[in-house]
Amino acid sequence: MSDWHNDGNPWTVKRVTRPFENDWFAIDAHDVVRPDGADGNYSVIRVRRLAVGVLPIDDAGRVHLVGQWRFPLGRYSWEMPEGGAEPGEDALECARRELEEETGLSAQTYQQILEMDLSNSLTDERAVLFLATDLREGQSNPEAVEVLQRRTAPFAEVLARVADGRIRDSLTVAAVLRAHHMAVTGQLPPALAGAMLGE
Repeated sequence: MSDWHNDGNPWTVKRVTRPFENDWFAIDAHDVVRPDGADGNYSVIRVRRLAVGVLPIDDAGRVHLVGQWRFPLGRYSWEMPEGGAEPGEDALECARRELEEETGLSAQTYQQILEMDLSNSLTDERAVLFLATDLREGQSNPEAVEVLQRRTAPFAEVLARVADGRIRDSLTVAAVLRAHHMAVTGQLPPALAGAMLGE
């Protein structure tokens, strides 16, 4: 039976140059020997910040989302609070900050639920996702470039919006599916799981 790990690297890197970098990311251009033995080039986007997402679910099983226009995609997106942890910053501290800035909420309980590699054929960007519960209302304070709307919806409705493609943000999709799995497999407090599942 497979142990799900294979550490063999079939690529040989001969030279690396960095033709571009800014405060957010850098591009490393690699001269390589490909797995088929031919010479080639492979450019990788090196992201400076860890992506962090936090899925806030209240005691009634409702999910608190934010909506904003996503410039790279040219469309509106409903998603959980997200941000980037500065180099050396703890992911949990980033999650706390983003939750409060974007929604005004604070949480008594945080649980790390997933680590992800994003677009792993193109970039080394990583993400850490949290579930936030035992919520308290406060005052939001989004960044100047963030024009956010808030929406609260039952977990079942959010799960349905993931399934029908109206929620497409990858971190939110992953967090909602992971939270659902946790609810149905007994990994969450029974009262919270029951509220999420409508039981």
